[in-house]
Amino acid sequence: MEIFAETERLILRELMPTDAEGMFEMDRDPEVHLYLGNRPVKSIEQSIAEIEFISAQYTKNGIGRWAVIEKATGNFVGWSGLKLIRETTNNHVNYYDLGYRFSKRFGEKVMLQKLQ
Repeated sequence: MEIFAETERLILRELMPTDAEGMFEMDRDPEVHLYLGNRPVKSIEQSIAEIEFISAQYTKNGIGRWAVIEKATGNFVGWSGLKLIRETTNNHVNYYDLGYRFSKRFGEKVMLQKLQ
């Protein structure tokens, strides 16, 4: 397991098959997909396939999305990182997309901590 970055509260590391349940919890939520085309996943198999796709990007492109893990609990919070886009989008091709996606329950947890 390669760790890409670490903060006081979080670890950013490569996505692994053991992250499938956390990915599924996050990506099946329609609110998480509200601005992503409204296509929540329907099965954990879709999450497993997405992790395999991202893992292949590490090898093929030397970059990919990273799992965001809460240090205190080991919980999968979401993912963040770069993705090489090779197909044409808005007249651009071969560019890096910075993206992120977080489980709603961790966003709520952060907001509660800020209010305290």
